[in-house]
This record gives sequence, C-alpha cells and structure tokens, in this order.
Amino acid sequence: MLQARTPPHSHPGSLEPVPPENLPTFHPGRAGSSVIVCPMQVERKAAESCGRPVPVIQCGIGRDAIDRAFARIDVLRDRPRHVVLFGIGGGLREPCDRETAWVIDRVVDAATGSSVHSPTARLAPPKSTTTVGHADTIIATPADRVAFADRTGASLVDMECWAFAQAASARGMAWTIVRGVSDGPLDEMPIEVLDLVDADGNPKVAAAAAAVLKSPSLGARLMALQSRSTRALARAQALLTHMLDAVDGSPVACSIEHPALIMGGTFDPPHRRHLGMLIEASHALSASSAIIVPAAANPLKDAHAAPPAVRWEMLQAALRDPGMPRTSASIMSSSCELERGGPSYTIDTLRTLLPLIPGSAEHGPRAVRLLIGSDALMQLDRWRDWRAILDLARPAVVLRPPHTQDEVRSWLAEFSERYALGDTTDWLLPLAPVDLSSTGLRAALGRGERPEGILPAVAEIIERHRLYRA
Repeated sequence: MLQARTPPHSHPGSLEPVPPENLPTFHPGRAGSSVIVCPMQVERKAAESCGRPVPVIQCGIGRDAIDRAFARIDVLRDRPRHVVLFGIGGGLREPCDRETAWVIDRVVDAATGSSVHSPTARLAPPKSTTTVGHADTIIATPADRVAFADRTGASLVDMECWAFAQAASARGMAWTIVRGVSDGPLDEMPIEVLDLVDADGNPKVAAAAAAVLKSPSLGARLMALQSRSTRALARAQALLTHMLDAVDGSPVACSIEHPALIMGGTFDPPHRRHLGMLIEASHALSASSAIIVPAAANPLKDAHAAPPAVRWEMLQAALRDPGMPRTSASIMSSSCELERGGPSYTIDTLRTLLPLIPGSAEHGPRAVRLLIGSDALMQLDRWRDWRAILDLARPAVVLRPPHTQDEVRSWLAEFSERYALGDTTDWLLPLAPVDLSSTGLRAALGRGERPEGILPAVAEIIERHRLYRA
C-alpha cells in the first residue's frame, strides 16, 4: 500500500502557512519575501532586532528619501514581493496616543485629499489599525494636529506614507505600514528634530549638542521624545513581526495591472517545465500571486493518475527545490480540488479560491488569470459553465506543440466572433512553447529512464512509491 501524507484538511481552498516539513500550502522565500524601509537609524535598529531575517533599508525622512529607498529595492538580486514602512509617527487624536503602535489601513495625502487602502491591513490583529495622513512638514502643535486630523480624517501623521504607498503599488508589491506613536495629540513636537538628522536618517550628534547648549530646555524635550520613541518602537516591533509572518502566508491583493494567476493540472508528475511556465507567466503578467491547484481528477483526461496524496507530496517537493527561479509573485498551492474529490471543474475551484484573493471581486475577471495550454484553450467551450468561468477569470494561454502563435491567434479571433466575447488578443502570452509533457515523462519512467525534466526530490518520491512502472 502506498504511504503518503494527505493534504491539509482545513477550510477547503485555504492557503494557510505551515512549516515546510509539514507539506506547506505556501512556500515562503520563493518570492523574494519582504524588505523593511525605515527613515531613521533608531527605527532601523528596532526593525533589525525584530527576530526575522528580513533586509532593512534606512533611507532618511520625507518623499525624496522614499524614492531613494525604492531605487535600492529595484536593484536587489531577489526582488521582494512585500515591503514594509516601519517607524515613528505622530498621534493626532485618540486612541493614537503616545507609546501606542498601529498597522495602517488607509493612507491619505493631505495635499490632494487622495487616499489608498493597504492591501495587507486585513491581516492585522483586531483593533490595531488606523488611518495615517501624509504631511511634508512636521505637524508640531496640538492645534495643528486637530486641524490636520479634521482636514484628512487621519488619526496619525508621518512624512513618508503617501510616497511609500504609491511607489510600492506602482511596482505591484504588497505593502504594509507599521507606526509607533512618539508624540500624542496633546504633545508639542520640537520642530528642531529635522535639523538633528542627516539626509540618510542618521543622528547629527554635533548639531544636537550645539542645539542643546543654545536652548537647555530643548535637551529635556529631546530626551523625553527619545524615551517615548523607544517604547513606541518596542510595541511596534510586535506588530511588525505579526505582519511579516501573516503576509508570508497570504495571497497578495490582485488588480488588472497585477493579476492573480491560477494554474491547475494533475501534476503527474510535476516537472521543471511546470514550474518554469508558472514563473515565466508570472513575470509576463506582473502577477501578484500565483496559485497552483492539483486536480483530484480531470474530467477531460484519462484518469490514470498517481494517488492524490502522492501527487501533492511530489508538488510540494518540486516547489521546495532550491533551483526554482525567483519571482515577485507570491507562489502558493491549494489543496481545494483534492479535498473536494471527484472530477475537478474550474468553475468550482474559482468559486472556492476567489473569496480568498483580495481585489478579485473589486477588479473583476481581468484581475484573475487562468494559466492553460493552447490544447486546453481549444476545448474551452466544453468546460462546465465556461461562460461563468470567463465572468470570474480570463485565460492566460501558453503555446503547446504543434500549435503556433498564428494558429492560436486565428482560433481566438474565430472563437471570440462566434461567441461575441470581445477582445481576446491578450489571452495569449508571449512565452516559448511548452514542449515537455507529463505523459512523455511517465512513459520514460516506465521504461526505467531518468528524464531530465524530473527534479531529484520528485524522482526520489517516484522511486519510493514505485510509480509509473510498466
């Protein structure tokens, strides 16, 4: 009897993070993971001691500093999919008083009145979220704080949030803002603090000493501010750790510009080209998340598959392979079809997964793409509820031999005209044809060969379970 671990049985279609040794439904680290941006040195030191091996970039205060931070992110070898702005903010009204800490759910630009919601704030602990307003100068006095809060509807203020949210969104990156509150609604912020930090966010010790000599009362105020900041950052550390861990197990919000990509298949067995096709399609579409869904049984194919639990085990092994290319998309796998059992119908899978993908309902079918081969495309009108599928997601098609680009474009044009579907030209992806099939690999394995497309960890599972033998 085959012995294999069964897929997780939580909520059907759930995408929960579990340790790698427990056959994860998510694979942290495959997407370049996270990076933290901190304006000031004291914030950077707090972020670096949060207990997570996440790179931290110190950039300085203000909009221009955020631009510099993202210029550094853009040249990282492993581009992150998630970026966090971490540090100190000013409280405008209750409950955002001094020495509290918050995850930002909405950012407001005071200059324009525009606002944007954080794609990750839903993962924050209960009663830990608030709105922050972006200012280009310090909001120093209690009266100024009241006026700013009334104008923006914000409860916190900082000098980086709007530029940060815009830069991350433009790159298709999930973003989080975590702020500790150094000064509350009734506090008066020393406006001199901006002169005591250099362009990179480092303290100007000599300038601070000179300022204190000139105004001894400033020294006491700066020391009090430093103490409050230290305590606020300690509280913010706990939220930072929570958000890093939570985002590592969650799909990133999708949009038309950065869609969620869903790839189904029997994966019997999974091979290098499966993974390569997924990564290449993620790059081509600038996808936010890529979700792999192994089928229990494909109703349009012969059902001579390896047992579902073994196919799941092989897929997890393939996704853990250290040679898997990196991508900015969040790579995840879902056991929803295996848990459901029976024939695997795409419409059922979409109805299960889409409620778990932020932005899918808001942005419509062009924000969710189904990665399929051209052979499957040409059977689309045989799929169950295929029109309902197109109301939820749009195909992202990869060529399969012997089809050519011209043949598939011609087929799409005729198909679109026949069913009055409108423009289908963006369905076909500009990728190399997929010429490695699981069918051929099974045949080679049955002959006792070791095909090059099989990853070593997958080959070990095949050998252990004596799969595909004639």
